[in-house]
Amino acid sequence: MAQSRTPLPPVTRRLDKTGFWTVAYSKTIMFFRRLLVLPALCVTPLVLMAGQKGEPTAKPTFAKDVAPILYKKCASCHSDSRIAPFSLVGYENAKKRALTIVGVTQTNFMPPWKAKPGYGEFKDVAALTEPEKLVLKRWAQAGAPEGDPKDTPTPPKVVPGWRLGTPDILVAHDRETPIPAEGRDFFRDYLIDLNITKPTWVRAIDFMPKEQGTVHHIIPSLIKKEEVEKLRKIKFDFPDNSWRPETISKIEPYNVLGFWSTGAPPFVAAEGTAFLINPGDCILLDVHYKPKGKPETERPQVAFYVQEAPPKDELSVEVVASGDIYLQPGQNDARIYKIGPEVKHDTTIYAVWPHMHYLGRTFKAWVKFPAGYSKPLIAIDDWDPDWQLLYYLKTPMRIPKGSKIYVTGTYDNSEDNPRNPNSPPKVVEAGESSKDEMLFFEVFQVEHKPKTEPKKTDQ
Repeated sequence: MAQSRTPLPPVTRRLDKTGFWTVAYSKTIMFFRRLLVLPALCVTPLVLMAGQKGEPTAKPTFAKDVAPILYKKCASCHSDSRIAPFSLVGYENAKKRALTIVGVTQTNFMPPWKAKPGYGEFKDVAALTEPEKLVLKRWAQAGAPEGDPKDTPTPPKVVPGWRLGTPDILVAHDRETPIPAEGRDFFRDYLIDLNITKPTWVRAIDFMPKEQGTVHHIIPSLIKKEEVEKLRKIKFDFPDNSWRPETISKIEPYNVLGFWSTGAPPFVAAEGTAFLINPGDCILLDVHYKPKGKPETERPQVAFYVQEAPPKDELSVEVVASGDIYLQPGQNDARIYKIGPEVKHDTTIYAVWPHMHYLGRTFKAWVKFPAGYSKPLIAIDDWDPDWQLLYYLKTPMRIPKGSKIYVTGTYDNSEDNPRNPNSPPKVVEAGESSKDEMLFFEVFQVEHKPKTEPKKTDQ
């Protein structure tokens, strides 16, 4: 049976002055632009249909009803943190954006949360519930009343500097990377040596780009000293001492130290777990940059928080990925599968990270147990490469030896896909470049190896 798909908005294309194909969502983008710039609250039939059957009659107020929602689900970005383009902290800020709030929440455009409800359970779910969206809509319908200011909850604090305090280790790549004002997103890979002299247990990691809006996401991978030696022999692609990902695709990381994307919290390992870095090993820092309308330079910092005592369990990352992707031009519902190898030991899964590029449409992953039954990990019905999130399981999942992880994704390589980087569409295969495609799934886990196996802490 064919799977129902979320329709994509109408699209027009134009060749911009940089020579890159850009995409304009002819109706959808204009709709949100109007929402974002409208200075006053106006009630429209599109999103503010008052008096719908079954809705409560009491008017919500900002103080009692709206502020708790905004402060819990929106203020981590829409605040003085400057992650988002405007603040929703305080009545006046929220009132002048009332129509915007309704428009983007009713369409699930915001807050960014892509995991399908009911397929896997996660911590810190950013998505709004239907009752929360109804409160926001009815508040706007009522004229966005403030209520009693004394009832307004205390806004969440924006911590200046590093959110976990002073780092134990602070690093950045050698030279600043120039970012043009316009053009396509691009990737750079950097080698970073932590210069450690003993086995080091990392319990948390945080990231701080230099500028706002210039970095889409950051992936810090670990490579062993043998791979470091190979990498040092490869000529840099750019003056900032970096490589294109495809240039160094044969370098093999052995672990991934978390993940950062816009608005993401620091990565903190589960209680009793930590990553191990041995002397001589280095960080391969993969950074996805995006132009934002004016020339910038960027050099994101990475903060490590370590612990002296070894944890109960070593945290590692298992990758399930397919290299067998071949998408014909015009294919609008191509499906790719990948089945991971049998788990060698009983394993506990703590978090997952799905990844595709611009042609991705849906993503799904689950665990099949040796007994034959399955448990869901995550499903995304409307993939958006701008919101690639790390999802922490609400309850860590224990899977037995012999289990397998299944991953599948669908792709749209047609002219109707507004994110398609090629016009007209062309054959797309698996690869590291954003012009290629990926079906990639990271599982943050602990392998429960027999106690007779000594834990290696040095090379």
